[in-house]
Amino acid sequence: MLDVLKVRLYPNKEQQTVLAKSFGCCRFVWNYYLEKTNTQYGETGKGLNYCDMAKDLTQLKKQPDYLFLKEATAATLQQSLKNLETAFKNFFQKRTRFPKFKSKHKKQSIRYPESCSIRGNGVKLPKLGIVKARIPKTISGKIKSVTVSKTSTDKYFAAILFEADNLIPNKTGKISGIDLGLTSLVTVFDGEAYSKVDPIKPTRKYAKRLKRRQQALSRKTKGSNNRKEQVKRVAKVHEKIANTRQDFLHKLSRKLVDENQVIVVENLCIKGLARTKLAKSVLDAGFGMLINFLGYKLEREGGKLIEVDRFFPSTKLCHCCQFKNNSLNLSVREWVCPNCQTHHDRDENAAHNIREEGIRILSTNTVGHTEIQACGEDIRLVSACTEKRSSVKQESPVTA
Repeated sequence: MLDVLKVRLYPNKEQQTVLAKSFGCCRFVWNYYLEKTNTQYGETGKGLNYCDMAKDLTQLKKQPDYLFLKEATAATLQQSLKNLETAFKNFFQKRTRFPKFKSKHKKQSIRYPESCSIRGNGVKLPKLGIVKARIPKTISGKIKSVTVSKTSTDKYFAAILFEADNLIPNKTGKISGIDLGLTSLVTVFDGEAYSKVDPIKPTRKYAKRLKRRQQALSRKTKGSNNRKEQVKRVAKVHEKIANTRQDFLHKLSRKLVDENQVIVVENLCIKGLARTKLAKSVLDAGFGMLINFLGYKLEREGGKLIEVDRFFPSTKLCHCCQFKNNSLNLSVREWVCPNCQTHHDRDENAAHNIREEGIRILSTNTVGHTEIQACGEDIRLVSACTEKRSSVKQESPVTA
């Protein structure tokens, strides 16, 4: 199996210069052939594939105006063309948006597909030599590629793709259902007890610092060196927010994976939630990132992640008698079942129902949709079928 290790790089002045030239050459090749493909497609209705672009690049490097392309490793330029071809394929298969032109003012990255190795406390790269790095663990497998990136705060990282030994699935543990929310980030039910973890809200935590630095940025003259330095100060705050969120979600996902063999979560529509008045809180919570961390960590250790259909009424369904309470609104955090008089905590009841639905899916080996729907109103799906479902689960608003 393939594994990735991201390490911090510490290049010297000369290596930084070489990297800057490589970033520029790969960015130029991407933008040049993106423009050329768009032009040819508009004229003939057919674009350029990788072979056509690679042949043209060989002739382009011989022209006097483009001799600077020889300063970069040829493999990195070819990899940039492969990435462009992949971007077009993903667009035409409706997996992503149309490829965009790259800017030198944003994050820069290049990929070395060959001739990379680990040498002591450094990474050996073509035309760079050994770059000092902080490598937390030993890489014993074959290195497939190394992607070097530079952030907006002038930090360098290397994502090392290497072959790792296949792990024997021997994980044992509990089956837990997790309800994602804004009041409590996760509410976990393992069949015996409930536990809740509150969100840390990093965006709101550093909002005051970010506001002051953005105000200082607005007072700087455009094009001045002071403005460029202030842009980096603003970027450092955004980096701090992202690192705080990522560190918290990594630790939380690691704890959940260590304690459970099967984790059941909701298949939330994050893009839809991000268009509501709770968009800031939803994006700050990082639901999608948490589910992604749980997925790959469980896969590595032989566990399993089950996603329950987003139309499943986990909040409004009584886990004791299966009565559906359609009168439940957003502000109700606790409610009593009108049928069996059971007192429910909104999040704990949802976690219980999610776990039961996950066990049903696991036992039947299907991901079929339940006949019970979340709310009363009908909606029509995007597909061509005429089947109707009900809207997604609602969450209560959270104040700052």
